[in-house]
Amino acid sequence: MDVDRLRSFRAPFEDMEAAVVRLSLARPNEVHRSRVDALRYVLSFARLQLIRNRDGADVDVADALAAHAGHVRQELLPLLDEDATLARTTQHLAPLIHTTREWRRRLLEHFPLDETSLDAEVCERPLVVTCGGGGGAGYGYAGAWQSLQRAGLQPALISGTSMGALIALFRARRKVFDTAPMYLAAQRLTFPSVFRTLQTDSRYGVPATLRLYLRAAIGSLFHTPEGAPLTFRDLEIPLLVVATGLGVDALKHDLDFYEHFLDDAIGQGTQLRARGAQKLAQVGTILRELVSTPDALQEVVFGGDESTMDADILDAAGFSSSIPGLIHYDVLRDDKRMKTLLDGLYARNGITRLVEGGLVNNLPVKPAYEAVWSGRIQRRNAYYLALDCFKPRARSAIFFPIQQLVRPNVQRNLTFANLYFPLDRTLSPLNLVPGYEDVVRAQDWTAAEMEPLMPTIVESCRTLPAL
Repeated sequence: MDVDRLRSFRAPFEDMEAAVVRLSLARPNEVHRSRVDALRYVLSFARLQLIRNRDGADVDVADALAAHAGHVRQELLPLLDEDATLARTTQHLAPLIHTTREWRRRLLEHFPLDETSLDAEVCERPLVVTCGGGGGAGYGYAGAWQSLQRAGLQPALISGTSMGALIALFRARRKVFDTAPMYLAAQRLTFPSVFRTLQTDSRYGVPATLRLYLRAAIGSLFHTPEGAPLTFRDLEIPLLVVATGLGVDALKHDLDFYEHFLDDAIGQGTQLRARGAQKLAQVGTILRELVSTPDALQEVVFGGDESTMDADILDAAGFSSSIPGLIHYDVLRDDKRMKTLLDGLYARNGITRLVEGGLVNNLPVKPAYEAVWSGRIQRRNAYYLALDCFKPRARSAIFFPIQQLVRPNVQRNLTFANLYFPLDRTLSPLNLVPGYEDVVRAQDWTAAEMEPLMPTIVESCRTLPAL
């Protein structure tokens, strides 16, 4: 499916609806709410493409509605410019309501559609949330989940990379958000419990000085009632986790180089030695070497198709968070199911190792868009909220080069977002295992920053009455 073409077609209508939402919030009494709802219905109907009926079949109405969509765009686009008012825009609404009702009648008469499915596709706006990578800066995402929960908004699908994926695990477990597991993890985690410098083999990941032991640290929080590790199929909210698959030409050094790259920077007990920060900054050199051969890098989306639905969610998040030369994650335990799945994944994709997802996609909105249009959540008229904790900040000598490195792939994904929210106040990306108080502080910062945006998100996701 050509989602770039789909987004290009839908963008003008979604931008116009965003303008209507903005105007209605700024001047709520300018026109009656019913007229605002009718205007939004007209715009939503005009961008219809695929509709899933009650039998589970997708009905393509794009060609049938092409002329109508063009007419709606031609009539409303000039009215929703920078000087727009709802009063002026809705003066021209009556003819568009009439033609929209007529086309609605035609679709129900001539296509295998039921009225309930048609109106659900037009009126409902499922929320899709993406959480970007950024190390310890990503702990603020917990505040975003709380803000959405308090507003009565439940994500229909979540995508994440690296720390964004790790924090997303806590939200995707249950439809009803429970903060207790997240707080329990924050109280339980220590740096030595999460990272170790023990010598070990490598099979699926790239070795590094620090070994990430997610299962030992938080594995008990991600089990089924029967005690089995949670897979993507077990989650109540669909989740996508992005990792980077390395082809045979990706690595510029032998594995021993990456395994010992930071040995002189990390001391006993995984403590950072003097001048270790300077050595950490050199990890950016490794990342630049990897992205210098983009053809040797492949986006791997766990949870994105049937072949990875039975993957262990902790394994997926671990690979997505493993930075070559710094953090190593692997599956070395006796787990035939997971090893068979990974062996098949490597063979199908022609990859040799899995590492940090931010190399190919640090803000995976597009994979979420693709999942929605493949029918993952039934409806296609989603609202995409992109949360980014790793926006470039020139004052950071260590992270600014890495932030610039991943920025191009972030920009490519922003095309698919309806609302981009870069976190301003965050913990340091190096603060990978913060204390409980720091986690709560980061959460509160993000919740406060999101507060001005919440009316827009809530209104954009409000279910409209049928026309």
